[in-house]
Amino acid sequence: MTKAVLWTAKDAETATGGKTTGNWSVTGISIDSRKVSKGDLFIALKGPNFDGHKFAQAALDAGASAVMVSDTNGITDTDKVLLVDDTMDALVRLGLAGRARSSAKIVAITGSVGKTGTKEALKYVLSQQGKTHASPASFNNHWGVPISLATLPVDAQYGVFEIGMNHPGEISPLVKMVKPSVALITTVVGAHTEFFKDEAEIAMAKAEIFDGLESDGAVILNRDNMHYFALARRAKELGLGNIKCFGTDAMANYRLFEANIVTDGSAVRARIGGRDLEYFIGCPGEHWVLNSLAVLGCVDAIGADPLRAAQDLADVTPPAGRGEISTVKVPSGDGTFTLIDDAYNANPTSMMAGIKVLSQTKPGDGGRKIAILGDMRELGDDAVRLHADLHQPLTALEIDRVYCVGPLMAELDKTLPEDKNAGHFDTAEDAIEPIKADLRSGDVVLVKGSLGIYVSKIVSALKSCGVVYSPAETQN
Repeated sequence: MTKAVLWTAKDAETATGGKTTGNWSVTGISIDSRKVSKGDLFIALKGPNFDGHKFAQAALDAGASAVMVSDTNGITDTDKVLLVDDTMDALVRLGLAGRARSSAKIVAITGSVGKTGTKEALKYVLSQQGKTHASPASFNNHWGVPISLATLPVDAQYGVFEIGMNHPGEISPLVKMVKPSVALITTVVGAHTEFFKDEAEIAMAKAEIFDGLESDGAVILNRDNMHYFALARRAKELGLGNIKCFGTDAMANYRLFEANIVTDGSAVRARIGGRDLEYFIGCPGEHWVLNSLAVLGCVDAIGADPLRAAQDLADVTPPAGRGEISTVKVPSGDGTFTLIDDAYNANPTSMMAGIKVLSQTKPGDGGRKIAILGDMRELGDDAVRLHADLHQPLTALEIDRVYCVGPLMAELDKTLPEDKNAGHFDTAEDAIEPIKADLRSGDVVLVKGSLGIYVSKIVSALKSCGVVYSPAETQN
């Protein structure tokens, strides 16, 4: 299928204030020359340890239609150059122009946990009702947000943008670019505590998402979260009166009555905007149930059909790295095991959610519940205690075996009961072979850890034994 043109040379020149002599057009945007697709605009960003200008000609050779640079050195296809003073500034201007020309209804999402999964679920259900654009992967920072805006199709009806942060002041400039009509905060918990005094400070940093809303915009908050009232008060201080909430609380606009969590998802009974609904979401876990309420709240607030969206949630499955469940061949070749890939990130709240999903997943005959846990990063002074204390839920929820990966997980290794402790490993690579040798048919295996500890390498190694079934691969 032919991709639609995002930017012509003239439009990009006008948007960025740059100069070009060519008559090109682009259908996508890339900042990584190794991932350039045919028709892309390659933007050569600079950083302390990298300079994309070194790869501009390579991007053109790989199929890029044009490159945006501040230095033409080494580029032979000069008619495919958009020359700007500063590529990062020009990217922001391109994103602003992409937003200005769009009439899409926009939702912005932030929160300590659940941002990306909620974004993907909302993107899916809205896409069943109209053309929908969303931030790719975790494009939620100072370059990811403008790229997501710059790739917003002119004819999109809906847009879903994830906005992240780990320091105060990061969300406000990004959401002012996005200019959403709905702002969702999934929850506020102790993530990135290394950079904040306390959770209340994290909550106020998340509240920066209100800065981009017009006065008639909708705010959607987690009523069950302890910071709900502080967030609602902050929204009112900014003149925002349309405040809705989700959760189990009797006052919630999007209220959970009951959930039956099973291996392949959750059956939910809830009240959505005054209407009682029963639906199934293809993601197991209490956190997914609550986030499904947030999804339906956003659908309702943006003016789409929440009843249809509730029905479409049955087709939503966890993204890779965020709870994706696969059936994989046992490394020995005898039988299969269930792999829960939650390896993208971790903090105490998401770790607890992952352990609960593992505890609720039934092993096959002779199988065990196995947790492979990597370090939780950015926890500041509480890091040692929070890792050591994980022995409590692991024991209470009857997890059979636990592998500890990384220097911080050495603290859990000290507190785990001996009969559950499968060993501590300094790196993910060190753990791979012992894990593969230990697995047997019927096992259920959770892999969970912060991105920087690379437990995703364990997932890749296990999947290399042969994936029998994966919902994501089926959808692709």
